[in-house]
Amino acid sequence: MQEVNKEFTPKLIEELKALLVERMVDNMSTKDLVTYVTDDLNKYYEGVFDQDFLDDALNYWDDGFDDILEEVEEYV
Repeated sequence: MQEVNKEFTPKLIEELKALLVERMVDNMSTKDLVTYVTDDLNKYYEGVFDQDFLDDALNYWDDGFDDILEEVEEYV
């Protein structure tokens, strides 16, 4: 590993992180981005209380929530 002889201020680290994230995202394919976001959201919702998840779902689907619920119940 290459050694860096530089003092890293919190601001410099913050900017380096932002640039690294930007460059990594820029270099991802659409398929990679979809996979990443899907995995991230699945992990997020695994740790959320059921009521909080249902609140998010209700807000997302709004008036269509009952239709979505019916659709899911058909194959569960």
